[in-house]
Amino acid sequence: MTTTKPLESLPKETASPVFRAFLDTLSTLASSDATVLLSGEIGVGKSLAARTLHRLSDRAPMPLVEISLAALAPSLVESELFGHERGAFTDARTARLGCFRRAEGGTLVLEDIDLLPLDAQVKLLRVLQERVVEPLGSEAPVPIDVRLVVTTGADLARLVAEGTFREDLYYRLAVVPIEVPPLRARLEDLPMLVRTLTDLRAAALGVPPLLVSAEAHARLEAFPWPGNVRELENALERALVLAGLGDGGGSGELGLRDFEFLDEAVAGFADELAKSALAHGLSVADLEAAMLDRAVRESRGNLSAAARALGITRRALEYRLGEGAKKAKPGKAL
Repeated sequence: MTTTKPLESLPKETASPVFRAFLDTLSTLASSDATVLLSGEIGVGKSLAARTLHRLSDRAPMPLVEISLAALAPSLVESELFGHERGAFTDARTARLGCFRRAEGGTLVLEDIDLLPLDAQVKLLRVLQERVVEPLGSEAPVPIDVRLVVTTGADLARLVAEGTFREDLYYRLAVVPIEVPPLRARLEDLPMLVRTLTDLRAAALGVPPLLVSAEAHARLEAFPWPGNVRELENALERALVLAGLGDGGGSGELGLRDFEFLDEAVAGFADELAKSALAHGLSVADLEAAMLDRAVRESRGNLSAAARALGITRRALEYRLGEGAKKAKPGKAL
């Protein structure tokens, strides 16, 4: 079976003004060594954004080391990050370089930074302040030259308020905070993504690449994509597999019926949201105001993109925003 390499970086071109602005920000930051905090929903491409940042930087010829904190047992985190000397703990039969030293001169990406244990947070803070690491079992600090990029799908500010994430570390990490736009805020890129991901998954599966019909494209554009680009890739892979197994596998394109499973994914979702809203005492006006605000923020002020995400016209969005501003304006004293 033919295999393909995973995407190593974000596309250089984009039809979406929202994503183009995001890529421009990455390009600007590439020349800096400032620590970057990449946040965003699951599947938006935070890891790809980190790789792109490294690829565009002067550190590109040097190592890029990526560590998923979600994949590490808490007891192994400090050893993986900072290294250890032989005999530092039971079973430490040989010395080990930590990821900071393996990334020397290059970029270190720590994924899911919100999962870093509190003890390790203290040590990471010292690394950022002093630019040295102390391997476990060693008393000699080792200088490092590493550009740090961290990713998270959590609200770190909320975790700070809850006491599960150190406030001083948060401010050290959030030197340059960037939110990766969700797919629903950049639907102009959907045709390019569908074409690229369909070819990629078809090659990986060893099946013929198929086109996506206009009707199927319309269905994909109408789907909310809570799992973003990752969910889109999985949906295209599923459609390719099912098309190959069905009678219509030789039609040469993926049609509307090939994506019927998407309807199952959203069935009952609105009802669950309504149930939750009522349980928290939220009104229709509260929900509308929250959705309007979220859509505009996710679209970085692009009202056309926000309107598309909400399923209304730009004119309707402008009207509702205007009405909301009037209601929020304090009245004159009597």
